[in-house]
Amino acid sequence: MAQLWSLRERMQVDELVVLPLKTTGTVAVGRISGPYAYRTDLGEELCHVRPVTWIKTDVSRDGFDQDLLFSFGAFLTVAQVRRDNAEQRILATVSGKPPSPLPSPAPSGEDMIDLEAAIDPAQIAREQIRQKISQTIAGHGLADLVGAIFEAQGFTVTVSPPGADEGVDLLMGSGPTGRESPRIVGQVKTGHAGVDEYRSMRGLKEARQADHALLVAWGGFKGTVKREAQAEHFSMVLWEADDLLDVLFGVYDRLREDVKSRLPLKRAWMLVLDAE
Repeated sequence: MAQLWSLRERMQVDELVVLPLKTTGTVAVGRISGPYAYRTDLGEELCHVRPVTWIKTDVSRDGFDQDLLFSFGAFLTVAQVRRDNAEQRILATVSGKPPSPLPSPAPSGEDMIDLEAAIDPAQIAREQIRQKISQTIAGHGLADLVGAIFEAQGFTVTVSPPGADEGVDLLMGSGPTGRESPRIVGQVKTGHAGVDEYRSMRGLKEARQADHALLVAWGGFKGTVKREAQAEHFSMVLWEADDLLDVLFGVYDRLREDVKSRLPLKRAWMLVLDAE
């Protein structure tokens, strides 16, 4: 009920709204443009609504200060961010300005988020890891990380050296020579990828006689990429940042030691108090 009360009474017209999008790994930012309404034409799960005018719906998470990302990782759907100058800093990120120096290494105090909201420790840890990769393993290093993930799964991996690579960052295969099926050709982009990059990878898969193509876009996919990929589910693989993290966590214990030293992680267990 507290969530519904916040949606109906506490949120005001023209206030800023931030919505992390799990499907794309980006963040949507807009402003509330009207009063609460109860609608029955949108389905049972979408009957409580507030209209929003979206300013931008594909803002990269990497552009936000880390303390703001912590605030976006609340357990509750509706929560008020109270970090210093939060609105101005969010709008600055939307406009493309670089992030300001981080005000603190970790969330603390009532200034971070409304007291009725609880913080999700797993999401906070995930955002920290995401930021670490963005800041220290960017560029060609991201292709090295993807290659190490496949090595940990038993593939023989060839990583193209920095520079012109004709669109191929990774060649991966099974067997002692790395030429047996499944054979995978990969491209890794630190930003967004669109339809042109996707179709190029489809051509490279055929040209290199690979069984599968892997297109990694740390900043997410634009346009109709995912819709096109549905028809080629078994041959074209798309990874955004969250997909890469999911696979990374699953093989981390088997990664090379030099990779672990660049990205030191520790597995932890947490008690879920509200589990049914």
